[in-house]
Amino acid sequence: MINKIAAQHGHDIGGLIRYLFGPGRSNEHRDQRVIAADHVLDVADGTRLDGPEHWERVLELGHALDDHRVIAGLEPEKGWVWHCAISLPPGEALSDEQWAVVARAAVARLGFDESTGPAPCRWIAVHHGPSAGGNDHIHLAVNLVREDLTLAAPGRDRMAMSVLCAQMERRFGLHVVEGRPGRGLPGYSRAEAERTKRARPHAAGTGPPSRSPAAHTGPGSGDVDRLRLARLVRAAAASSASEAEFVRRAKASGVLVRARFATGGRDRVVGYSAALRPVGGRAPVWFGGGKLAADLTLPQLRQQWDDVDGQGPALAEWRRSGEAAGPPGLGERAAVDAEQWKRAAQLVDAIRERLERTPDGDVAAWRSGCRGAAAMLAALAERIEKPGPDKTGGPGPIAALADRLAWSAQAPRAQARVPVPARAEVRTATRIIIAAARQGPAAATWMLVATALVLLAATITSWHRRHRQHRQAAALSTHAGALAGELRRRRIAAAPAWSARHYGAFPDAHLKRLSAVLSDDVARLSAPTPAPPRAALLAFPGYRAPATAEEARRRLAAVTEEVDLRAALPAGRAAQEHTERIERSHVQQAQRSSRPRPRGGPEHGRGGRSR
Repeated sequence: MINKIAAQHGHDIGGLIRYLFGPGRSNEHRDQRVIAADHVLDVADGTRLDGPEHWERVLELGHALDDHRVIAGLEPEKGWVWHCAISLPPGEALSDEQWAVVARAAVARLGFDESTGPAPCRWIAVHHGPSAGGNDHIHLAVNLVREDLTLAAPGRDRMAMSVLCAQMERRFGLHVVEGRPGRGLPGYSRAEAERTKRARPHAAGTGPPSRSPAAHTGPGSGDVDRLRLARLVRAAAASSASEAEFVRRAKASGVLVRARFATGGRDRVVGYSAALRPVGGRAPVWFGGGKLAADLTLPQLRQQWDDVDGQGPALAEWRRSGEAAGPPGLGERAAVDAEQWKRAAQLVDAIRERLERTPDGDVAAWRSGCRGAAAMLAALAERIEKPGPDKTGGPGPIAALADRLAWSAQAPRAQARVPVPARAEVRTATRIIIAAARQGPAAATWMLVATALVLLAATITSWHRRHRQHRQAAALSTHAGALAGELRRRRIAAAPAWSARHYGAFPDAHLKRLSAVLSDDVARLSAPTPAPPRAALLAFPGYRAPATAEEARRRLAAVTEEVDLRAALPAGRAAQEHTERIERSHVQQAQRSSRPRPRGGPEHGRGGRSR
């Protein structure tokens, strides 16, 4: 929901009313009706005034809105007509009753009714169909000359309406607009659009750049420096246990940071600015923490660290100039084995399971989960989709999902200072993602973490749907689906040949039967008193019954993975593998048939009869 307030106060409220109830400049107005109005006008909510027979009533409303001023002979020099259009994005709509709630809330918030003490203003809210762009909207017209003939002065009305729109979005489950004060994610400025186009001419489109951060995150879009900077800062903060460690990790990731000290000295840090390390002799472009996101301001970050006093080691790190960072603290330089990717995936699963048990009403805990998911994905994006020196690489679906989850993590300004400590699982998992090796047999194990994060994003998506935040849920679902598809393609591309896979040589029918047998074993061995394997299962050719339920589950997972891989293979490769398996089976059968059979007699081995 957005609002647009006229830049200047008007001088003809009757003319505005005639326009609102008239046909419009291109005959686009239809179904003209009153949404709500001041009681002095004596018009009921929902009154339709959309035909020629209603025109006299329209003129009466115009006169009723202004007759007290006309009789008194008042003509304020700077105008007296306040006009605001309140609009929804295409695809969203409110009922007339809901729009009436919005209109009356706006009138009360701006002090136009009697609830604030002074005499009320006369006002009316009008609906006349969607705009040319398909936006459901209303117009709110107010005569600033009050009933006692004093002039209303709606100071900071744009800020007040922006906050009101954010509240109505949450109340009615509408899409929440980025960049709104109290919401946390600054919009994408035109200067950033032009800078991105100059830096990445290959990624620039032919049309005007979108100002939505989410629109500039994705394969081939050209990453906005501020978005990548926010991801780096978010990952450094989530992986740190103290403020000093945060400064060191940020610098190590290629971020320039500088402190903002309290007035009158250099003994207390109250904020910071950050910039990407420039290339080609360019000057760095600095952003304050609040310009990256509301939850990346220093006061907000300090809520998730163990050391939050900003003194001692932290102050020493802030005072270091340029890119210099102090020696790493205990455990910051520890090598992380590639096998730790599996542990990180387990930690992500634990976070997801905890969120699934969290009541929907515990918004702070859910937003903390969104913040942790965004941080882990941000760290993973930097490892997997890091752009090259010419900035022509990345970002990809990991970064896109990270940015969208960062949007979910933002809280209204009234809730932004609720302390929600970062969970140890997020910190440990982010550290593993940043430091774990990616070489040798475990080169693709990072996809375990990515898959777990996709599942976590799906849990958060469901939470948005339950809160009727359908636009954000759809965006998350799209980005998570894009990442899942990319992971599927990477797995298929990295999959070894069928001959090198554990169950690759098994025919499809054999795999299906083996899956059923192992499923039976899992149920049998998980029972309080495990039963012996059935005779039919023992008769399965070459089958060795598992000894424990864990072994059965592990083997079943491997079989299921092979089945899923075959289902995802491109048709050409799947057909080729099927043909090669059949050919190998025929060769083996021919080899067995050609082996000489032992002849009777003791000299030819067992089985012969003596004469």
